[in-house]
Amino acid sequence: MTTTKKPPASRRRSPGPVPVAPPCGTCDGTGETTTTVRVGRKRREIGAIQTGLCPDCFGTGTA
Repeated sequence: MTTTKKPPASRRRSPGPVPVAPPCGTCDGTGETTTTVRVGRKRREIGAIQTGLCPDCFGTGTA
């Protein structure tokens, strides 16, 4: 009767660090950009600010 030894079980490794994409430079990672509203013939600025999706990252916040 021959006996065969099993190889030692391999140890489980924890996953390495997940690479993180750098934040977008235009929106600083928020996904939104702001634009000051200009009105009138002289194009004066008013207090209202419009927000919209960032055109560089399309709202994802990562480059």
